[in-house]
Amino acid sequence: MQNVVKLFPSENPSALVDRAEFTETIGLLAKLASSRSAVPILNHIRLSSEPGGLAFAATNLDIQAETSLAADVDARFSAALPAAALLKLMKKGTPSNTAILELLPDGEQSEADRFVASKCSIQLADTRFLLDVMSSDDFPNAIRHEEGAKVQRFSIASAVLWNAIDGTLDAVSTDETRYHLNGIFVHSHNGRLRFTATDGHRLYIQDTNIQTGKSEVAGILPTEGAKLIASLLDGHAGAMPAQVELSATVAVLVFRDVAVTVKLIDGTFPDYQRVIPAAPDKMATIEGAAFAAAVASLVDCTGAAHVKLAFEPQVLAISAKGATGEGSTEIACTYEGDTLQINFDAKYLRSAIDAASPDGKSLKIRMADALSPAIVTGSIGGWSGVLMPTQA
Repeated sequence: MQNVVKLFPSENPSALVDRAEFTETIGLLAKLASSRSAVPILNHIRLSSEPGGLAFAATNLDIQAETSLAADVDARFSAALPAAALLKLMKKGTPSNTAILELLPDGEQSEADRFVASKCSIQLADTRFLLDVMSSDDFPNAIRHEEGAKVQRFSIASAVLWNAIDGTLDAVSTDETRYHLNGIFVHSHNGRLRFTATDGHRLYIQDTNIQTGKSEVAGILPTEGAKLIASLLDGHAGAMPAQVELSATVAVLVFRDVAVTVKLIDGTFPDYQRVIPAAPDKMATIEGAAFAAAVASLVDCTGAAHVKLAFEPQVLAISAKGATGEGSTEIACTYEGDTLQINFDAKYLRSAIDAASPDGKSLKIRMADALSPAIVTGSIGGWSGVLMPTQA
């Protein structure tokens, strides 16, 4: 008989993981498992064995994230561990290349009963830590497409997805009475995928090159879900595709080996096309960096809520008046059309400049008159913004 070396010294359910990979995985899911939730289980990450490793899940009931990690693990391993405490421990605990997790029994265990754990021992080098755990049975049911639902499936480069969310998220409404505006409208437009958001004061649109063909793709991705997806993509977006599934009630996005499932907003997005001016006859081309700096200086120094723009050939005069004073400046611009003065909300104007020209390069503003919406475009391909003027 050959000598057999036991991987784990204990008979309790255990798992051996690469510490760096485990820490990264916990860090991803901890973004969702907020310690601020009043429901204890939602502060936890569920870990359970699967062939060849561990499966992870976190949820806040409206959004869930699932992933897996290669590991040596006992088939009985299943528990929910506190996300914040586990992440802190893995980041700041005794240096080691691996971690051994061992579930400790809740009282005496019968061989006929399923193993019930009350604590998890975590071994880092020569140091042993104990964390309280909750039963994985307490974990909420997974969010899934409704049975029989029509599901649209497509791929989108992760960089395109991040750019589309990042470029429209700022325009999402925070008015809870208009809940159907509390998210990004992902839909097909002229056979291609489009992302749109509006708060009634501004409208941001990001067109993509993703073809949807004859399929009618439509769903409102809620703000919190969009923010989570953007945070997971930030710094990791590139040509690697994200796989997307969209039904009437649920969106599933798979990237970075993580599946994020989001309940969509149950509502109808308004017909935003009606507020887009058909043919504004005046256009200004401005350097984004100079425009942003001039507006920021005036607003920050005066506390102004509104900014006045006066367009003339080759010159844009900018002025603002607020609680702490008033100021004015001029910057160069290329302007086509009759002389025009138009006012914008300072916050929304600054947001539009940043969205249109994050690299500080030129942007264009097309206008009809002082009372009609203006169309802003810039260096981001496929992005456009519609900005409502103000009376002040």
